[in-house]
Amino acid sequence: MDIIYSIYEVLWFALIVLMGIALIEGYFYYHFKFYARRWFFPAALVGFPLAAAALCRALGLAADPVKPFLWFLGSEALITLFFRHIVKGRNKLAYLLLAPAFIGLALLLVYPFIFEIYLSFHDLKLTTIMQWKNTGSLPFAGIRQYVNVFTTSPLSEVTFWALLGRTLWWTFINVFFHVAGGFTLALLLNNNIRFKGFYRTLLVIPWAMPQVVAVLAMRGEFHSQYGFINIMLVKLAAAYPILAGLGVGPVQWLSNYPLTTCTLINIWLGIPFMMVVILGGLQSISSSYYDAADIDGASYLQKLRYITIPLIRPVLMPAVTLGTVWTFNNINVIYLVTGQSGGTERADILVSALYKAAFTYNRYSYSAAFAIVIFAMLFFISVFYLKSFDAAKEER
Repeated sequence: MDIIYSIYEVLWFALIVLMGIALIEGYFYYHFKFYARRWFFPAALVGFPLAAAALCRALGLAADPVKPFLWFLGSEALITLFFRHIVKGRNKLAYLLLAPAFIGLALLLVYPFIFEIYLSFHDLKLTTIMQWKNTGSLPFAGIRQYVNVFTTSPLSEVTFWALLGRTLWWTFINVFFHVAGGFTLALLLNNNIRFKGFYRTLLVIPWAMPQVVAVLAMRGEFHSQYGFINIMLVKLAAAYPILAGLGVGPVQWLSNYPLTTCTLINIWLGIPFMMVVILGGLQSISSSYYDAADIDGASYLQKLRYITIPLIRPVLMPAVTLGTVWTFNNINVIYLVTGQSGGTERADILVSALYKAAFTYNRYSYSAAFAIVIFAMLFFISVFYLKSFDAAKEER
């Protein structure tokens, strides 16, 4: 019976999606078909807002149908003007094909982002959540939440500025070793060696497998008693007493060095991605450049400096930008290694502190402002990388 019920739920969800797509296509087909008719504008302004408000009321999305009606009335006025005076029935097929995906992305990405901006200027917390539920309104806080982000700690022990410094250091160390390790492995795999396909498959496994599985597997290797790392340290200290005299031995990785543990695991996870990207770039470089360099008597390091690195830069810069954003925003490794939502604050970065502020300390509006601040940081970091990439291209 459980299997039948699961199949029923999947089919019901598929039916709802199909009905939604049919409504979207019918809505836009009306605007393409009748945009030039004289009754197009008044009929659209009356019919669609009324239907949308009734649908919201039937689905329980709004207790008062007046607000949805007014909101849809304004939206429909803009849409009808857009179709009558700008689109004018052109590119009908393209719009109809893109409409479901565009609206789906708007609901999944644009609406939550706008709602988060709204929360960041209001005061949603445990003491005001019932007011929001009963009245639909929240106390206006202005920029107070943004001021609190920089002046109050999101956690109980670590300040925002300490978290920012730790996050920048975490991002730099990880991206540096991702690029260095990926570049080294890509150079090795770009040679004519035996079993190259096997090595490439083996090296990409940490990145290809589900990250939860990979992180938890590596977390076990840092166990204080049974982990592979400590077992090898014990064996090395036993084989070479001089190492034992230098203090080499078992380490309480998870309790004493949580951020170092997370960094080592994340480096191991990120190198394969950079390796694949850089290897693709290396294979796109024509061998004629290297043949000409050999004729001129260039050494391996000279070819690396004057041929490989300049020609690989257009591939490397977008990968570094993407890797920086991923690493800066990577909560998975911190979350899984340090004991989920509680955990130690010694390994927290900005995004994990944001998670705890929202779901452990229930500071919802503060967390929304915190998220906008992190988004702004990542936006400017990305712009900086892209500007550097464009400047490098102009120099060439």
